[in-house]
Amino acid sequence: MKLLANYKTVLTAILISLIGTSALAQESKWIVRGYPAYFSTTDDNSLAITTLPPPLGQEAISHSVAGGPGFGFGLEYMWSDHVGIEGAAFLTYHDTDMVISNDLGSFSASDSTRFRTFTFGANYHFNTKGRAHWSLGGFVPLMFADGTDHVFPGLNRIEGRAYDQDYGLGVKGAMDWSFAPGSPWILSIEGRYMALLIMESETGGDVDVDPFVLSIGIGYRF
Repeated sequence: MKLLANYKTVLTAILISLIGTSALAQESKWIVRGYPAYFSTTDDNSLAITTLPPPLGQEAISHSVAGGPGFGFGLEYMWSDHVGIEGAAFLTYHDTDMVISNDLGSFSASDSTRFRTFTFGANYHFNTKGRAHWSLGGFVPLMFADGTDHVFPGLNRIEGRAYDQDYGLGVKGAMDWSFAPGSPWILSIEGRYMALLIMESETGGDVDVDPFVLSIGIGYRF
């Protein structure tokens, strides 16, 4: 009988713990997420044409930024059962290519830059009582890009670029999947599209990047 009583005590403690965890997951107001991310850019070129002294004549400078990997995290506050307010930040790394064409020929050089992107917006969550649910949202992104230095040995020249920050609009679709019923741990899969460009502060040109961001990571409700 004593063994049975101990068994019942342990079983009761386990059930209370599970009920408490389930209640925490249902009543939690905050969700924090961390995820590897990939920024897929349009890889479009900016084009600037200038007239130089002889023997160079006209010169065209083409500049593009490739997609790149990075990491992001987000914090969402559930305003209601279906509406969440979210802020997120991403750090990503990108290769940049520049081509100079003039009367001497065509010359290319590569460098790299980092994007620091911050977003703020709202999400609408569907079927929040299930283990897996979808959400759609809109947000405002703000992007900062590091400057670049493209070295052209054939021209004995370095083309440096500094960039202004830019903000735009974005949309997001996501799925959260709980690892177990009532568990605060979730698998988060997100896709974001941002209408953004990086603006060259020295030349007045710009490079369209319009990134599509894919991220897969882990979240926790508290």
